[in-house]
Amino acid sequence: MKRISTLLFLISLTISCAQNEQDKIVGKWKIASVNSGDFYLNTKTDSISISKEFKKVFNDSLALDNVIKVAKMTYNNNVMEFNDSGVFNQMIDNELKMYGTYEIKPSIEKINVLLKDKVNWEMEYELVENQLHLTTTLYGKKSEFVLERVKK
Repeated sequence: MKRISTLLFLISLTISCAQNEQDKIVGKWKIASVNSGDFYLNTKTDSISISKEFKKVFNDSLALDNVIKVAKMTYNNNVMEFNDSGVFNQMIDNELKMYGTYEIKPSIEKINVLLKDKVNWEMEYELVENQLHLTTTLYGKKSEFVLERVKK
């Protein structure tokens, strides 16, 4: 009986912690910066930093300018929303939107987003002051996103 009580207590504690973490993340978040290692963009200051290796890939200045323009269009007004019923929405612009569900795994500090097109997107997360830091691996490289809560 004592083991059952202990197990029930641990289960309720785990559920409670997950709910507390979800409460902190629920809301709309705007991308403040993106860092892929090769490419850094700060949407608040409009600053960009590009690695030498990335510049070698886009050695034509016109091609590099186009990549920068696309990145700015993609991230400048990009908003992620985590609602309290586990629904995830991402508005990249007025026409490009992604929908799915999400689950917070506080014990391993991960958010798992399952998009409608069956894409499973797992991200490490950390709440730092009023920012949500997300780290994910894309094409074998880590990318870091810093998001700020959208004020109502």
